[in-house]
Amino acid sequence: MSGVAAFSEAVETFLLTSVIGDARAGVRMALGMLDAGTPKEDVIVNLLGAAQREVGERWLHNEWTVADEHLVSGVTQKALDAVANSIDPPTEGGLVVVACAEGDWHSLPAQMFAEMLRWEGFAVAFLGASTPVDHVAALMSRRRPDALAVSCNLPLFFSGVTRLVDAAHLEGVPVIAGGRALGGSAARASRLGADAWAKDVDDAATVLRSWQHEKPHVPAEPTRLDPAALQLDARAGEIAAVAFESLCAAYPPMASYSDRQLARTREDLAFIAQFLAAARLVDDDSVLTDMVDWLKGLLAVRGVPAAAVTTGLRVLAPIVGETDPAAGELARAAC
Repeated sequence: MSGVAAFSEAVETFLLTSVIGDARAGVRMALGMLDAGTPKEDVIVNLLGAAQREVGERWLHNEWTVADEHLVSGVTQKALDAVANSIDPPTEGGLVVVACAEGDWHSLPAQMFAEMLRWEGFAVAFLGASTPVDHVAALMSRRRPDALAVSCNLPLFFSGVTRLVDAAHLEGVPVIAGGRALGGSAARASRLGADAWAKDVDDAATVLRSWQHEKPHVPAEPTRLDPAALQLDARAGEIAAVAFESLCAAYPPMASYSDRQLARTREDLAFIAQFLAAARLVDDDSVLTDMVDWLKGLLAVRGVPAAAVTTGLRVLAPIVGETDPAAGELARAAC
């Protein structure tokens, strides 16, 4: 199977069977593509990965529910396990521990990466979603891996990346980081203390092989993150509660919100505060502006105008600024 159109049809078929919970059909489809000669990377990236991205888009546009998303993810997980177990890869390379950033429960992208890395010849210890840092540290002390690979899919967990980086460095283990939240260059990963960044498994394999020949120097000192941004992240819930009262006064349509809508609004204010902190941690304003654009799109298809988000930012700015003045300025600029 080749070509975008062919994979688009396959993805749609996979989604239609997965959303009704037909795991057997999803597994048969993935294995059938392998039997027909489709490269394993294509099955993972262009079928299973593409299906996950598409179900996220359908949820974003209010076409599918969270329940639908969970059904598809469950089938994708089973299909990925079946694909992984159907092939016996070589193990020529060193041991790489693959972990999600602490707090990040989106484990499927990391598992897809781990399986493809295994097929590149590396021994892989995949730890799944949000493994506590001290447990990862204990495993690294016991197993002495050649590298730690950290996956981060949401900027909310940037500090979790750094905690893993610092734990690895204490064991003398270099860290390569990647994932959707780290963007399209090495800048964010570097700010968080990682020794390298990879956009995909090919990049990662190249870096990891080079480390087998010449291990990079890893710093002994912990990564320095902006303390005001860290404090902002820690206080996001408290800040959202204060901002919520101000938003009720500043945005009259909230008077007609249901209890569920009011609770969600409070959550959104906390998320915005956390994304402000994340943008500051990596010194990248686009972390916030991309999230604001995403939130406006999400709310628009649910009948909430962009003015609600803009008003929320305006209300948050002075409150956030009391903890982190630079974040307050960023919130004002994003209004």
